[in-house]
Amino acid sequence: MMLNKILHTIFLCSLLFISNHASADIYSDIQSLVKQNKLNEALKLADEGISREQSDIKLNFIKGLILTRMDRLGDAEQVFVQLTKDNPELPEPYNNLAVVYAAQGKYNQAEDALKSAINTHPSYATAHENLGDIYAKMASRAYNQALELDTGNTTARAKLSLVNELISEPQPQSAPVAVETPKPVQQKKPVVVTEPELIVIPAKEKPKTEPPVAKADAEAAPGASAAEDELANTRQAVEDTVNDWANAWSAQDVAGYLSFYAREFIPPKNLSREAWEVDRQVRLKKPAYIKITLSNIKINIHGSEYAEVRFNQRYQSNTYGDQVRKELLMRKVDDKWLITQERVR
Repeated sequence: MMLNKILHTIFLCSLLFISNHASADIYSDIQSLVKQNKLNEALKLADEGISREQSDIKLNFIKGLILTRMDRLGDAEQVFVQLTKDNPELPEPYNNLAVVYAAQGKYNQAEDALKSAINTHPSYATAHENLGDIYAKMASRAYNQALELDTGNTTARAKLSLVNELISEPQPQSAPVAVETPKPVQQKKPVVVTEPELIVIPAKEKPKTEPPVAKADAEAAPGASAAEDELANTRQAVEDTVNDWANAWSAQDVAGYLSFYAREFIPPKNLSREAWEVDRQVRLKKPAYIKITLSNIKINIHGSEYAEVRFNQRYQSNTYGDQVRKELLMRKVDDKWLITQERVR
């Protein structure tokens, strides 16, 4: 499946539930200037509006988009960082901050920003897809490094070719691509959308009491509960796999332990897969006993094939003991969740 090209994303057109303090005219005027590519004038008008009402989130958000369009990424970053601090419950500023980070090659920061967006709205499909793109970019960087260290590594070269195909430049489009947005927590009255590249923010309204019929329809709506059940089942399957991995380690079952690692798993310390497996066999068999205890397990599901798992890991044996915070990146292969990356945080 072709991944979304995050570095060429048409910036977010979605709903945010905030107050509009400025008049509707200023938004329309800015939008018109952006359509004409008069970005300096649009930025000046946005700054004038912000000077009158600094807390107008819509104007600040639009300013961030304009700065991004102008390739003033450092300034855009500052705007979106402040928006996330002032409005931590909104996913959209985190998403656009991630786009700005990625454009600067700051993939770790982009990853963290997208995770924050997903934490605020787990059903935010755009952030999930963008996170997949970030992982693809990070994989590309790792494979390039592997080839620099070993130019004859044909396996790394083949993987790099595949990843580069996934994140290759998109073809120019005559019309913007529609961006899926999360379902709002509360239904609001939206403003008419006329320019997909600018955020559209409806006026804030007091929550209205839904009539009994509408409430009954909402409760009877299929899909929502099914999707939640599927997500819960996926999380449980991932957690069961991680526990089975830890149990195989504790049992010093080398074959069982190694079976939890995907073919594309990259061993640490520039080891080959064969050398890493020999090292793991020695480390599992040498102690008289091993006990692995996992706690505080946190699982994020990304699409239908990827998962990220963080947990506290306590290792005990007759010769050594430690406790670390670990992260596993996992991929579903033939109905089995396998480890593709393993790192200590």
